[in-house]
Amino acid sequence: MRNAVKNCLFYLLLAVVLQGWLPDRVVAQSDSIPHWAFRGYVKNLQNWIFSDQRNSMVNGGFFHNRLTLKWMPDPAWTVDAELRNRLFYGEWVRYQPGWADMLDQDNGLFDLSFVPLERASMIGSVVADRLYAQWQHERWTLRAGRQRINWAVALTWNPNDWFNTWNFLDFDYEERPGADALRVEYRTGGFSMLDVAVSPANDPKDWIAAARYGGNLKQYDWQLQAGVYRHRFAAGLGWAGNLGQAGFKGEVSFFQPLDSEDGDASISATAGIDAALGGKWFVNGGFLINSRGSSGSIDVLALNRSNLSPDNLMPGKLSFLAGGTFLVTPLFTTSLNAVYSPNGDLIILIPTAAYSVSENWDVDLTGQLFWLESENGGLKNELNWLFLRVRWSF
Repeated sequence: MRNAVKNCLFYLLLAVVLQGWLPDRVVAQSDSIPHWAFRGYVKNLQNWIFSDQRNSMVNGGFFHNRLTLKWMPDPAWTVDAELRNRLFYGEWVRYQPGWADMLDQDNGLFDLSFVPLERASMIGSVVADRLYAQWQHERWTLRAGRQRINWAVALTWNPNDWFNTWNFLDFDYEERPGADALRVEYRTGGFSMLDVAVSPANDPKDWIAAARYGGNLKQYDWQLQAGVYRHRFAAGLGWAGNLGQAGFKGEVSFFQPLDSEDGDASISATAGIDAALGGKWFVNGGFLINSRGSSGSIDVLALNRSNLSPDNLMPGKLSFLAGGTFLVTPLFTTSLNAVYSPNGDLIILIPTAAYSVSENWDVDLTGQLFWLESENGGLKNELNWLFLRVRWSF
């Protein structure tokens, strides 16, 4: 906890230093009082885990509180601090030894995570996943601190998301992870932009530094990116446009180790289409190629909780996704997504029903059902995960 507090103070000091470093003529001054914005939410996610075996039901859940505080002293400056507070409880905590240590680990340059409570069936976790200062003037944007660097284009899998990869099964983390980084963006004009980011690490081999340049060509947004990803040369391509009435998006990233002993080159690529039909339906489909994928056994429990990397987004070499969302009423939606990977015959079904109770209250029921190839060559229902979530926003 002490290290987390010290690092929070470091970032706040960095914000003050950056604001004072820029010339006075560049920083927009304002005689009005400082502008503050405070918001957040409280959620409860109750879950049940079970398989086709008798007496396999395990229950648990967690309360999730997010606090967002923004300070905007003038039009040029924004300081953002966001805390993710969670209280895990139930049998599923008891059956996962070492979980508190995992929650206490911070993959960033600074340790902004700590576990204030650890019991046999209850764990408290606090994470500052956003803590940055941003300066914006005309075509320039400079941001320093823990932030979300969103270079993703595709809907489900994101090989171009080098700085803060996201696991699509972690549906409760809408904000997605952040990275400790310095980022400079310059809008060159029209639809073109140049984006440069550096994310240092305690181990020199874990540094990430890259540049992205993008624009628009024949109604297609495109981007090229290149740099160093964890001691590997990396190059990427992304696009988003339309094929007729359907959206067409994709990403490709290539990784080449800088040292021969670090393994072979790899490629991660995805493409997908999506379309709105009749004002009630939204359908989408896509695939993922992962050259680092294996044909070995798959731990579906670990797959749900894993911290992924852009060059290893699924355990298999090839994965397919198809899904659809139906708007039953303006306040009630249902959806079903299916993932299939030929490696181990992995099948994931994700049904969801969501209802907006009022302006600030939402409730949804989500399932994650996993099948794997059995010893006799058929399919076996390996694990089922059911989530009931209630959210109040303020």
